Amino acid sequence: MVFNDTDLHHYEDFLKTLLDKGYDFIKFQELNKSHGQVILRHDIDFDCHMALQMAELEHQYNIQSTYFFLVCNDSYNISSPNNQKYINKIKALGHEINVHFDPSIYQDIEAGLTREVQYFEMLFETKVNIISLHRPEDLFLNNDNSINGIEHTYQGKYFKHIKYFADSRGVWRYGHPFNSEVFKEGRSLHLLIHPIWWQIKGADTSQKLMQYYQKRVNELKEHMAANCIPFQKIIDHV
Repeated sequence: MVFNDTDLHHYEDFLKTLLDKGYDFIKFQELNKSHGQVILRHDIDFDCHMALQMAELEHQYNIQSTYFFLVCNDSYNISSPNNQKYINKIKALGHEINVHFDPSIYQDIEAGLTREVQYFEMLFETKVNIISLHRPEDLFLNNDNSINGIEHTYQGKYFKHIKYFADSRGVWRYGHPFNSEVFKEGRSLHLLIHPIWWQIKGADTSQKLMQYYQKRVNELKEHMAANCIPFQKIIDHV
């Protein structure tokens, strides 16, 4: 199912439906019931500011969720002043922040994870309790063990023992949660939500990506103009 609406009003309605059903929003480690609990997870692949906007909406409804940020990537820099501000604000709102780990960039996965976790914990003065894996391979989807003593979101108790739904690629990969029998029965859920699919305008996934691409182009132009005087002369021509 492809989303028809793309702004936060649609996401707000989504949250209200879960609240009206009587679900309690919990952190991963708080899962202890087969019914009535929902783990709300956000993997941040592109944009920390959009993550903050989603976190602020959740806070209005006293909802806590878990945000996972990439430490080593080309989409954003968690140590930039603005992104540090956004992520710290998400933490201050009562949400949990953790590492979104991409194992594909390392030959030694455990050593790479150790470095990322240490850096993230130092930068945001927090403890990484669990990681989510970026584009996980079968090795991790079928691995029930922690990695370096840190839990991951695809362990059986989070991925198989309760129902998992994901909006990856802008579609519900396992059907819309509200159409499922597990939702109708009020059973516990693990929901993966990517902010980009809920906040960028567009009738379908391709249009959303085109709009987001243009947004990033405009941001890059503004950044270059603010930091490079010669670029100010050509900004209107690129």
